[in-house]
Amino acid sequence: MRTNQGKLVVNVAEKDILLKRFVGDFRKISGVEGCVITSSDGAILASDVSGNVNEEELGAITVFSAGIGSQLDSELKLGKLEKIVVEGPDYKIISIQSGPVFVGLSTAANVSVDMISSEVQDIASKLKEVV
Repeated sequence: MRTNQGKLVVNVAEKDILLKRFVGDFRKISGVEGCVITSSDGAILASDVSGNVNEEELGAITVFSAGIGSQLDSELKLGKLEKIVVEGPDYKIISIQSGPVFVGLSTAANVSVDMISSEVQDIASKLKEVV
């Protein structure tokens, strides 16, 4: 690994390892049951999901909802969106953009998004420096 004007430069193998570490960091957040990191076209770059969470579906929902956030920013000029939260009776899905990638987190319905947002944003900021 080396730096280029303050940005970390990594090869493909190093990037794969780093993305897996970031997924692990997201999964350590209390209440997070699944995590995917996707490219903007929906390709899953790294993931760790458990239980009833489907990796491909979480990735698709993440890209779709984060894309809506980007559209809100560009068309309505509301400013950069922090996160999109999709809530169901038994789950929550949090989608955030981190540089050129999207992060999708699944949690149980009783998890407070506000309580974990700071931790999620801290990790996402570090991820943005790598990708």
